[in-house]
Amino acid sequence: WACGEGTFCGIGGPEGPWLDSAMAFSAASLNLDSLQNMVSQSVAASTLAAQSLAQMQSALQLAQAPLSAPPTLSTSLSGRLSSSLSTSLSTPLAASLTPSLASSLAATTLAERVAARAAAPPPAGASSAAVAASQATASSESRNRTSDQQPEVSTVEEVPRCHLHRKANKACKFCKAYSNFQEQKSKENEDRRNAALERFMGATTTNTRAKGVEKLREDDKVPVPNLVHFPQVLKERILSDRFFTQVLANSSVSEIRNTVFSCDTCEPEIRGSTSLDTSPSPFFCSVYRMLMLKLTEGQLQGLLNNRSRWVRCAGFLYVRLGVHFDRYWELLSDALMDPEEFVPFPDRGGERMSEGQFVEQLLTKEKYCDFSLPRLAAAQRRVLNERLVLYEQFRQRYAAHLDTLDRFEDPDGGVPVEVCTVDGEWLEGRTAGPPTPGRRRVCIPVNLAQGVEQQVSIGMLICPGMTPHDLTTSRGKTYQELLEKYREQQRESAVASGKDYCKSSGRHTIHAGGQTFICGEKRGRDREDEIEAAAALTRDAKRSTPSLEQEMKMAAIMEKYCASNRASAQSRSQNQDGIEGPERLRLG
Repeated sequence: WACGEGTFCGIGGPEGPWLDSAMAFSAASLNLDSLQNMVSQSVAASTLAAQSLAQMQSALQLAQAPLSAPPTLSTSLSGRLSSSLSTSLSTPLAASLTPSLASSLAATTLAERVAARAAAPPPAGASSAAVAASQATASSESRNRTSDQQPEVSTVEEVPRCHLHRKANKACKFCKAYSNFQEQKSKENEDRRNAALERFMGATTTNTRAKGVEKLREDDKVPVPNLVHFPQVLKERILSDRFFTQVLANSSVSEIRNTVFSCDTCEPEIRGSTSLDTSPSPFFCSVYRMLMLKLTEGQLQGLLNNRSRWVRCAGFLYVRLGVHFDRYWELLSDALMDPEEFVPFPDRGGERMSEGQFVEQLLTKEKYCDFSLPRLAAAQRRVLNERLVLYEQFRQRYAAHLDTLDRFEDPDGGVPVEVCTVDGEWLEGRTAGPPTPGRRRVCIPVNLAQGVEQQVSIGMLICPGMTPHDLTTSRGKTYQELLEKYREQQRESAVASGKDYCKSSGRHTIHAGGQTFICGEKRGRDREDEIEAAAALTRDAKRSTPSLEQEMKMAAIMEKYCASNRASAQSRSQNQDGIEGPERLRLG
């Protein structure tokens, strides 16, 4: 073909067309080679992907055989594997999709994941609680996604505002219709908010239980919603007090606890050594400082279980003044059995009381000394009062059990007992161990009939069939009797007698210049009481003293009968010479 001179020798035509054809053929062959390489690479990648998928399916079948899982598991898992593999292989393709198509694919993938999670059976060692938690989590995820994608539509038909009246008129039908529409709309919004809050709280509780974490950990701050009800006058006096500003304003919780440890009174106000005026006590200033700091759950439990009674009382007052009333019983019920006696208010009579009685007064009374406590809801107060009717008898039984603790010393337990609940119901059980050491808040582990073991205070259990026959072996008064007695006392206290009605209504005590003034009572009440007392004394004196008329009658009778006898006796006793003789007395 190519000769020695460098020219092409062809058959039957010039050399130009042959040169163009040869160049075109060589370019086509190069393109064909590159195309073949690309095809071979694609085939190799597809083959590798198919082999990997086959290996995964075989491994899944091997793992499925001993567990005997339903076919839905393999179908869902293989579908998830295929989708993940296809996603990894087609990443550049997914990047080139339009945003709407990409969002549709994402929603489909989420739906598949939720469906697969709901259809998947529980593991071999999973509990029913864990299964319920996982199902609730999956359903909450799907509900949240659905609610985000599809906003709620109002079901209340909109009504226009009245075109006749700017201010609502009760007699106008248009104003009535618009008012009803506003009420229905506000009710619907409130229902939506409550439903959203319930979904949020349900999801939080489910996640918390699934993770095995308590509702409030030791590092969590305890909410103090009642702090806004702290007495404003006392608050201003505390913030301007020299002890608070110089000692407690920058103190930590441990330093405040040391300050309370050195206190000797629970009164909110004390009288200074150099002044007759009262000032906030260090005890109350410390409690308010802790309310400002907002203690954690661990710090609050440390106060309630401290070895010092003053620190414990500060913790009780912290709970009553700041914590929500839903947690009162949870935090303070254990202290109701504490028999340790002390004098919380030495300047107010020095009355001794037990720690349990101090806590009971915090729960039942509306005032702490002269300052108002946060108000309890009527339903909550009724529940607390009906529970507390048993605790006076519980404390008596607790004191009696302290002398007979040797009957529970067996480390294996087994002593048959009866346990009284806070609602007055008696349950049978057996002790599961010895009592806790010490004499404060002594508890015994008890296995109840339902198979539940719990720590029970010795004031709430009895040993039936043992001697002596007292509160440690008998149930004492029933819950219904004690409740009826309490209700009778409430009815009697609600009835006015004499002038004692509303005696404390509007009454305030003011300390100024070392003197105590009582304000807010009715004017002239003291004077009226004095006048009434004087009148009563006069009436009594008149009843006991005879009248003048009676005295005159008695004098006339005495003169009539006694004067004649005396004259005759004198005449007989005189002789002829006028000499008085001896008197004679006739007998008979």
